[in-house]
Amino acid sequence: MEIFDRLSNYEPFINQIWIFTITAMIVLYIICNTIPDRIVGKYLPLHNVFKPQTNVDLDYQSIGYALLHTTWLTKLTHSTIIIEVVLWFIIFQSWHWSFVLLAFSVIFLQSYYIGDKKFGLFFIFTSLITFGLSYSTIQYLGKENAVLISKALLMLGGLMRMLSHSAELIPPILVDDSDQFQKLSLKNINWRVLFSTPIGYVGEFGSSLPSRILPIQVNYLYQNVLGIKPQSTLSWSDVNASAKNVLDGGYMKQNTLKEYYNSVMKSN
Repeated sequence: MEIFDRLSNYEPFINQIWIFTITAMIVLYIICNTIPDRIVGKYLPLHNVFKPQTNVDLDYQSIGYALLHTTWLTKLTHSTIIIEVVLWFIIFQSWHWSFVLLAFSVIFLQSYYIGDKKFGLFFIFTSLITFGLSYSTIQYLGKENAVLISKALLMLGGLMRMLSHSAELIPPILVDDSDQFQKLSLKNINWRVLFSTPIGYVGEFGSSLPSRILPIQVNYLYQNVLGIKPQSTLSWSDVNASAKNVLDGGYMKQNTLKEYYNSVMKSN
């Protein structure tokens, strides 16, 4: 196909950016899980969503998602997540079958520790569908073409999501030490806001991994499209209500976010 012929002309460049981005993502995950909150939290809002113990807290993840994605632009750029999960499974298969096994091990653990059996089964089922689509895509396009376009689209997705966040309110701590969300202006922009931009690209790139934003979006579809009530997690209306309270009143309006804020600011 013509699109693959064009992409192949840029393959060395795409691969160089890919290696940098993958490496940066791994480093970011390590930093978020090893460096104290009081350091990382001042440059990457809600960085603890990258931690395993928080990753299985579907209520916290959902509230955080609702907080940071309020405009049509961010909602649009994040709507491709399920497609990007398909692309990740293509990448995993190109590396080694063990990466697919590792991804599903994480998915099964998430489903178990989230604690809602029906949701867990639905999340596993959705993940199996994305894997099936990835396998079919490789068979149809060929591994080389499927991998090349996956790399390009995954990096583009991360970039688009990062750029779309400029339409959102600035999360607490980036501008000053308060727990309030603020509008971006020439008066309050600082080096931490600017530095958070490249970090945001890497974070948004990693957000399309099967274990990151997919369960949150599956939670939304599970409740609002299929109309199934959660057994042990918050309803989406409660998620939105909590997010609105925090947007209006700051992190102190929600217990888990209050704990997060204090963990970041405890050195002050």
